[in-house]
Amino acid sequence: MRKAIAVLAVCGSLAVFTSRSLAAQGDGYPATGKAIDQLVPAADYTPALQGRSLALGILRSRAQGFVPSQQLHDYAKGVLVRLLKGVTLPPSFKPEVRILAAPEFAGECTPDGTLVVTVGLLEQIENEDELAFVMGHEVAHAIYRHEAKNWAKKSQYYAVVNGTSRDAVAQSALIAASATPYLGSVINLARHLEKLSDNVLMPQMERGQEDAADALGFDLMIRAGYDPEASLAVMDKLAEQEAEASKAAAEAKAAQKENSAEAKANGINIGMGVLGVVISGGTSPWAWANLAIAAFGAAVDGMAEDATSHHPATERANLLSAYAYREYRTLVFVDPTPVPWSPASTSPLKTQLTGLLSHYTMAEDAAAYVADRTQGTDSGARVSVATSTGMPTSNHAYTEFVAAEYYQLGRQNALFEAALLKAVSGPEPSWEVYSRLLDIYIGRHDYVKAQALMDEAVKRFDNSPVLLPKRIEILRAAGRQADVVALVPQCEKYGIEELTDICHRAAGKV
Repeated sequence: MRKAIAVLAVCGSLAVFTSRSLAAQGDGYPATGKAIDQLVPAADYTPALQGRSLALGILRSRAQGFVPSQQLHDYAKGVLVRLLKGVTLPPSFKPEVRILAAPEFAGECTPDGTLVVTVGLLEQIENEDELAFVMGHEVAHAIYRHEAKNWAKKSQYYAVVNGTSRDAVAQSALIAASATPYLGSVINLARHLEKLSDNVLMPQMERGQEDAADALGFDLMIRAGYDPEASLAVMDKLAEQEAEASKAAAEAKAAQKENSAEAKANGINIGMGVLGVVISGGTSPWAWANLAIAAFGAAVDGMAEDATSHHPATERANLLSAYAYREYRTLVFVDPTPVPWSPASTSPLKTQLTGLLSHYTMAEDAAAYVADRTQGTDSGARVSVATSTGMPTSNHAYTEFVAAEYYQLGRQNALFEAALLKAVSGPEPSWEVYSRLLDIYIGRHDYVKAQALMDEAVKRFDNSPVLLPKRIEILRAAGRQADVVALVPQCEKYGIEELTDICHRAAGKV
């Protein structure tokens, strides 16, 4: 990329941006001038902060929760502070940063002003300048008080669908020894859904809001002294992610169609209601097959408008290129700032953060092998598991959960449970860890231990709706029918039809 600049730049100016087509003005870009010069912040951001507890509870129930690293958090927060230095904002504007333990390349801003970036994004960026553009874009949403339509409801819906699809994969793995070819293809479909959920179901901003955030985010990174080319490098990575998600969607749709045909040929009932089979199925492979088919339809088709409401990354790159050429054509490039975990870094955080992210990468490699035995070898996965669960990630939910999956694959039940217990005792355990451990206790009919663990989860995840079906399942299994009846209305109050259906089935109302 740097060699390309040397060829395209004219006297070191921003002429490189003319290599992108000069697209029509985006809805959110200023007609003239810079977005930063026309910024009029809100007088008071306090009302938005009131939703932070709910937002963090929802986020904690996704993927493998937050990365419990103060050093990584402080580094990302430092980039944000640099971006906002010199920008006049009221004292009530208090953005926060969280790193989500998910392998996808993604960023998000919740309505309360929490900026979320994934481990996958940190692994794939080439320098701090790229991170600055992502964070500048996300904090711009917070400054403008942009909010995805029905963010809380859609995020809770996302948590329900994503959590349930992951549970389907887990339950399918438990009975894989008796799997038929049909079930094998269903597991594959469920894994497609698991991948798609992090790319498709995220509530997204409107097109004009994304344009406005691109413009202001670009202005912020330029004011902070970052390399402007990094913004286009980010757009290229987003385009790759979108292409990957589109491919996965097409493959999953094909698998869904094939599975539906096979299900009908085998006399399997697939009209059980979206996601409703998750509880009623028990250990039946056909019930989990139904789940994968129904969940995909709910997840992708039901939220298709959100996935296509903004410009594709290639169009966003063209719009940003036109804006940059218009307002910054004489700007001189600067050398990118290395991230602390890069070979070129001299940061005092280098050793700690390099070890952390390399362990997460190893865990991802092991997870790929667990999902598909053609992706690596057992010996390689074993080494990855052993290394990634050492310091500094010895009690991280992400690495310990992958270890648990690997041990489950090898039917090493004692190690499987030990890894889950280690993760759930760590600083940021995920809901998926709780859910898998609860399945073990329920299978043993140890409802006292299951209820105690669930009570802990309710507090940790701020009573997230994704917990409700499992809560009802435990109460019903323990014979506490009155408590079951009292809890079902909580499912209904969210107005999420799929959640209500799951809860009713968990309560025995098939």
